[in-house]
Amino acid sequence: MTDDTVTEIGWGSTTLDTRRALWSQPLGDEDRRLLWADATAGRWDGAAHVRDGLRAFTEESIRSVGFAHVPNLMDASADGGEIVEALSFVMRDFGEIIPQNAQGDLWQVLRERDGDGATELGFHCDTCDVLVLLCLQPAVLGGGDTKLASARYVREIIERERPDVLATLEEDWTFDRTGRAGQQVIVSPILFTQEDGTVGCYYQTRTVRTSPERGGPPLTERQWEALDVLDEVLYRPEIAFGLRLAAGDLLLIRNSRVLHGRSPYVDEPGPRARRVLRAWMNTGSR
Repeated sequence: MTDDTVTEIGWGSTTLDTRRALWSQPLGDEDRRLLWADATAGRWDGAAHVRDGLRAFTEESIRSVGFAHVPNLMDASADGGEIVEALSFVMRDFGEIIPQNAQGDLWQVLRERDGDGATELGFHCDTCDVLVLLCLQPAVLGGGDTKLASARYVREIIERERPDVLATLEEDWTFDRTGRAGQQVIVSPILFTQEDGTVGCYYQTRTVRTSPERGGPPLTERQWEALDVLDEVLYRPEIAFGLRLAAGDLLLIRNSRVLHGRSPYVDEPGPRARRVLRAWMNTGSR
């Protein structure tokens, strides 16, 4: 524990439903216009107060619950290149955008590929400090909600119900990410206590389960059981909070404290297909 200890809230789905002001603050149309003008010009002028308010809200929200939601940040119908440039400028206040794949892409538009929208994306943590998502087009035929889970709340439940499993999850695990951006092999506990006193997490269910096939240490029966218990807890209805992003909504997620996934969705081909702009960002803190 340090002098910089964070006031962290361990939350479930009901907590977030009833305390929306903790994590969501919409941008008014006039503030959005001013922000867009400054961001596209590449200098802060008329939107300096918007910048200050946005930074103060997101810092406090991420400090308390681990993520921040800003509806109506940008006009998602604007030119894609301009959106990337404008959002890159705004994000300079928060950290450094880093490559998110082996091709070195700093920004990527997520869309349905080979019908994968019909399947659920399991809970995981990306390998960066903060995940940046800007919704360009929601799934018009339903689904595609971002699913969020508090590492602290998950830990509290497992500690209460299965302290033996928690002890296993707090041991080192091997995540073989060969061929992906950043560190290729990561050895880390799945649940741990960070320097600021918050409960941390690092989890990729497919990566940790298949790492032995790529030369990592074999998993014991005790470890297989711990993974199964963790997955079962994560999918309890009181755990995950589902957030449906509207066009222009910004979502920032601190990966070391919040696990995220995505519900399945039904897409529509063409300009109304679901699209989400994604970036990975390092902030120099966990």
